[in-house]
Amino acid sequence: MLSSLTSMMPYRPLSRLCWLTWITFLFLKIRHTMGSPCMVKDGSSIFLTIPESFPPGRVFKTLDMIEGDASPKGNINLRLKEPNPYFALDGVSKNLLLLHQIDREFLESKSPTKSVQKLTVVCEYLDHDTWRRIDIPIQIVVTDVNDFTPKFIGTPYRVTVSELTPVGSIIYKNIRAEDGDATNNLVDYSIVPGPYSSYVRFDDSLSGNLVLATALDYEALRAFNVTVAARDQGNPPLTATTNVEITVQDGDDYSPEFAYPSYTATLPREAPRGYVLKIRPESIRAVDKDAGISTPIEYRIVEGANFFDINKKTGQVFVNGTVASGGLYVLTVRASQVDNPSKFTLATLRITAERPNHNPPRFVQKEYAQKVPENIPVGSTVMSVRATDPDPDSTLAYSLLSAELVPHFNLSISGDLMIARPLDYEVSRQYVMFVGVTDGEFTDQARVIIDILNINDHDPEFSQAEYSFDVGADARVDGAILGKLQVTDRDGDNVTLSLLNYQDIFELQGRELLVTDASVLNQTQYRLSVVAQDNGVPPRRSFATAVVRFPPLALAAISPANQYFVLALVLGSVAGFLILVVACLVCYLGRTKPWIGKRQASCTGRTCSLDEETRGLTYKQRLPYLDMPACSASSSSSSNVSDSDTDHHPASLTNSTTTPSPLGSQVVKSLDRLAVPRPIHCISAWESSSNGTVTRSPSATLTAVTADLGLSPKGIILSTGHNTRSIGPLRKQKRLKWEDEEQPRKYSDMDYGWHSHESLSHNQMDTERPEVTVYF
Repeated sequence: MLSSLTSMMPYRPLSRLCWLTWITFLFLKIRHTMGSPCMVKDGSSIFLTIPESFPPGRVFKTLDMIEGDASPKGNINLRLKEPNPYFALDGVSKNLLLLHQIDREFLESKSPTKSVQKLTVVCEYLDHDTWRRIDIPIQIVVTDVNDFTPKFIGTPYRVTVSELTPVGSIIYKNIRAEDGDATNNLVDYSIVPGPYSSYVRFDDSLSGNLVLATALDYEALRAFNVTVAARDQGNPPLTATTNVEITVQDGDDYSPEFAYPSYTATLPREAPRGYVLKIRPESIRAVDKDAGISTPIEYRIVEGANFFDINKKTGQVFVNGTVASGGLYVLTVRASQVDNPSKFTLATLRITAERPNHNPPRFVQKEYAQKVPENIPVGSTVMSVRATDPDPDSTLAYSLLSAELVPHFNLSISGDLMIARPLDYEVSRQYVMFVGVTDGEFTDQARVIIDILNINDHDPEFSQAEYSFDVGADARVDGAILGKLQVTDRDGDNVTLSLLNYQDIFELQGRELLVTDASVLNQTQYRLSVVAQDNGVPPRRSFATAVVRFPPLALAAISPANQYFVLALVLGSVAGFLILVVACLVCYLGRTKPWIGKRQASCTGRTCSLDEETRGLTYKQRLPYLDMPACSASSSSSSNVSDSDTDHHPASLTNSTTTPSPLGSQVVKSLDRLAVPRPIHCISAWESSSNGTVTRSPSATLTAVTADLGLSPKGIILSTGHNTRSIGPLRKQKRLKWEDEEQPRKYSDMDYGWHSHESLSHNQMDTERPEVTVYF
C-alpha cells in the first residue's frame, strides 16, 4: 500500500518527502488507535471486586480491557495460566465466570489473604510476522455482604431482682450477641417497646448491661419479660431479639397488719383461770403484707394485761386472774415481726364480763300477727318482736326457729322480721312461724302469723289472643250467638268483657258474643276489639280480638225454606237462555239462509215447491236483478215423464209441460237409481253443451255463467253461482261428473257437490247471482 501511495506522489523530491512524512504519521496514528494486542488499557494488571452474594454460573466480568481480537479469526488467544476453583475464563468472549458460591468469611477463616483471589491470564499474540506471549495478573477482591444476623450468646436470660433494688442499679451484665460477618459486625443493643419496657434500659448500647429504670413492687408485679434487640452495622442492618425474664423478689417493706382494727369478747360468769375468750368477729391474727417473705409474727398485750394474757404465736387471749362480774376491760394487742421488731401493728380488744343471770328473757306477746300485701319489696321489715329480761345489762339475741320451713322471711339478731323472698297470694295466703330469744343462758319463744293480702297484680288472661268465628247465614238474625270467649284471672277477681267497636251491632253477654242488630250486617267480616277488666284494686285490663265471618250476602239470602224457589229460578233462567239462543239462530238463519217450510207443491212465479206428501223442501228463488225463465205450464216443451212416474210426484210436477234438457234427462236418470222423485221442473232453462258444461238456454236473457249442480239425498241445486252467504251443499264442491247406469245405488254418492268454472260477465256481482233449486 505504501508503494502505491508513493507512486501517486509528485515527481519533485521536495513534494515526495512531504508525502512520506505525512503517510508515516498517518500509519503511526492508526497503529496507536488500534492499540497493541495483549496489552491492558490504562495499565499492566487488572483489579476487580465481587460481592460474596454474586450468584454462581453467571458472567462476572468481560475482560474487554485486554486489547486484541480473541475470536476464532482474531489475533490473540486468552487462557488462565492456572485453574481457579471459583473462576473460569472464556477465551473467545473474554468473559470471566463465577463457578461456585464464594464466601468471604470462609475464605478468611483459612487465610486472611484468601479474600483476594489472584488469577493470571496468558495472552498470546498470533500475528504472522511476530509472536509474543504476555502474562496479565488479575486480582479479585471478595467484598463482604451482610448475610449474618447477630446471635445472642448464653440465652435464655433470667434474673431475680428484689423490689427494694434502687433505680439505676445494674440488674444483668454481659448481654452479648455476635455477628458472623467479617465486616460490619459491631453490635449495639436496645429495648424493644412493650408493656414492661419502661422498667429497664441499657447502660450503654454497646456494653449490654441491663439497668433498672423504674422502682419495682412485688405486690403489684411479681414477674415480667422485656425484649432486647441486637443490631449490626451492615447495609441493610440485621437485627436479632430475645427475651429477658425478670422475677421480682419480695422485700420486707411492709409491717404486719391485723384483719380488723378492734375486737370484742364476752367473759362468761364464773369463768375459770385459763379460759380462752371467744373473740369477735374472728380470732386475733396479723399477717405480714410482704407475702413473698412471710416473716413470723409474735403477739403481746402492751396495756391492760392485769387479768388476761395472750399466746405469742397463736394470738389466743385467755383469763389469767380473777375477773369481777359486770366489768369492762380494754386491751391493746401488738403484733410484730420476729426478725424485725421495729415493724409492728396494734389492735384493740374490748372484753365484757357478764353479770350473774337470775332471770330468763320473756317475749312481750306469745303470738304476733301481721298482714302484709303480696307486693311488699324484698328486704322490707314486716314487724319487730321484743322480749324483756329483768337482769341488768343482759344481752338478748333473737332467731327464727326452723327457718328452712319459712324461706320467705329473715329475723335479725335484734328481732326485726324482714322479707327474704317475693310473696305471692296465689301461692300461699298465710305463713306461721316461731321466733326465739336468748340471753346466753335462758331462752323463750313466740308464735308469728303473717297473713298475705291479695294485690291485683295479674291481668285477665284470654285463652287466645285472637278468636275466629265462622258462622252461617242463620246467624244474621238478632240474638244469634256467634261464639264464646274464654278468660281467666289468676287473682281470682271477677272479669267483665266489653266491646270497643261495633257496639251497635254486637254485644257480649257474659262470655258469649251475640248479634244485637242484624239489619245493619252489611259486611262479610267484622274485626271486634274485646277488653277484659277485673274488679281488683286497682283494676287491670287486657285485650283480645274477635273476628266474625259471615257468608256472602247473596248466599246468605238462600235458606232451606226457599230452596225450591231458587231451583225454579235457576231452571227458568236456563230455559230463558235456551229460548234466546234458538231465537238468535232463527234470526240468523232467516238472514243468511233461504227460508224453509213445508207447503203445497207449486211452480208459479219464481218459486218451486213440493207438497207435504213428497216431503220436499221449498227453496225461495233470489232474483233481485236478473230475469230467470219462468217455471210454468206456458212453456213450449212437453213433458217426458211416463205415467208410471206420475204416481211418485206431486200433481204440480206431473202437469208441468216443461221438457227437460239432455242434461236434465241425465239428472233424472241418475235420480232414478236412488228411487227418489225425479226433477222435472225448473231445469228446462238449462242446456248441455258438447263438452259437458251447463249453460243457459238461448231463450234466457241472462249472460251465461258457470252452473253449479249440487246433489244430495234430498234434492238437486242448480245455480248460476255461489251466494256469498250460502253454507248449503254447494260448500262441498266437485267437478261435474255423471256415473254410468251400473253404478251401485249408494246414498253416499249423493253427498257430493259438483262445480264447473266459467267466467262471470263483467257486469255481474257475486251477491247478484240468482239461484234456482228444485227439491224432490
